[in-house]
Amino acid sequence: MEPSLLPQVIQDFIAAANKPDREAYVDCFSEDALVHDEGKEWAGKAAIKKWSEEHHFGANITLELKQHKQHEEEIVVVFKVDGDFDKTGLPDPLYLDFYFQIRNLKIKRLTIRLSKGSEQVEER
Repeated sequence: MEPSLLPQVIQDFIAAANKPDREAYVDCFSEDALVHDEGKEWAGKAAIKKWSEEHHFGANITLELKQHKQHEEEIVVVFKVDGDFDKTGLPDPLYLDFYFQIRNLKIKRLTIRLSKGSEQVEER
């Protein structure tokens, strides 16, 4: 999967997530961004920084790009996700859909959900 086809801010998000670079990761979001993950919402950069420390960097998450598509005003990116977190009850391998909304070259909204098409992703 070629990440260069994605908007630059999503390319930067992936690079910062995997480097890991906490500051560059949070800088991908607008000041008033929203993140929806695990049934919860984090609003604004300060809350997103806290979320990313606990749920991403604290768990040593890695994101492997598998596919992406434009869907109305969202870009949906499927990642194979790994890290040091409780995987009880989760599919193995774990695929998550990241729904990005971009405004003014920053992530305005990010929603993360269990991928519905994960069984087909590995074949591509």
